[in-house]
Amino acid sequence: MKNNYQKIIEFLLENAGVSIKYRVKKEILNVPVESDEMQKLQAEILKLPRVKKAFLAQKEDGFIGSVIHGVYFDGFDSTVNLLKRYGVEISNPNMQRAKECLLNWKDYEKDHFYKAGNAMDEHGRGGFRAILADILVELGAYEAAPQIQEQISNALNAFRGALNYTCVDDFSKKATMKGVPCRYYIKGSTFPASNHISILEKTFSWRTTENLAMVEKSYWHCKEIMKNYNDGIIYVNCGYFVGPFNYNWNKVPHVITMQDFDACPIEFAWFMRGLSAVSNSKPIFNEDNPYFAKSLEKMIEPENILEIVTDEQLRLFKKYAAIEPSWRKKESIACDLYFPILLALSRK
Repeated sequence: MKNNYQKIIEFLLENAGVSIKYRVKKEILNVPVESDEMQKLQAEILKLPRVKKAFLAQKEDGFIGSVIHGVYFDGFDSTVNLLKRYGVEISNPNMQRAKECLLNWKDYEKDHFYKAGNAMDEHGRGGFRAILADILVELGAYEAAPQIQEQISNALNAFRGALNYTCVDDFSKKATMKGVPCRYYIKGSTFPASNHISILEKTFSWRTTENLAMVEKSYWHCKEIMKNYNDGIIYVNCGYFVGPFNYNWNKVPHVITMQDFDACPIEFAWFMRGLSAVSNSKPIFNEDNPYFAKSLEKMIEPENILEIVTDEQLRLFKKYAAIEPSWRKKESIACDLYFPILLALSRK
């Protein structure tokens, strides 16, 4: 990896801000975080305006923001995501306070959740308890925590339950929402969603031979069931439609290009943000996709990466996924674009 992309690594170390420099050294070059140079970089990261703003949003009890799920500095989940992408270590005292707050939180449903999230939680559909568990995992909580074990159990039950279905009509019904045809889950049905897959990818205690075999069998069974249905399935609660975290069962492996995001530029921001995420996740099983690495290699090839990204893609990327503190220089924009791709390639 180091030899293949040495020029880009050198470019990042020379031109990037402190966060990307720190993460290149830690996650690609494997420089120990305990070293003096890394400790100095970490201290600089903590002085960044957005990092300081994030910790200013932390309450006395450790809660960050005002809601569990929301935008930067108001939503606990998004703000933790931002802090980790900026390179803040989970050993940081404020990050530890955030973790302890969630582990010891008794009245979270009353204080910082909405009815929609609670309704989805009641049926294991990935509401706010799923988000809470995901934050705890990201903050390094032990998997034995009941909040995490509950979501692992929900995920396994969703995969196990899906094996009982033969078609989409077995667990959902047709409906219309604001004049648009849709489907909603039948009460009591179980079917995996993206939150179920995410919690299983980020945890390890459930990975017995039996569970791994069941999940893999169910995954391919679900893909077969959903092969002719490409839209999300919603949940009905008290007459209202609530959207759970649907998973794209119909994604077809192919070489991704920047042009694939032209129709929906926001998808480019989410794609790049996903690549730059700090995570110790491991796939549930090895789903062979030879095109993914090829896609990343194609994206990182151009000498001037800015020429293959549209203005709208850049605007949304800056808003939702940028790490560099300033885009005054073109080199800074290039660093923001190169780093997520390089990081993803280093994990292959």
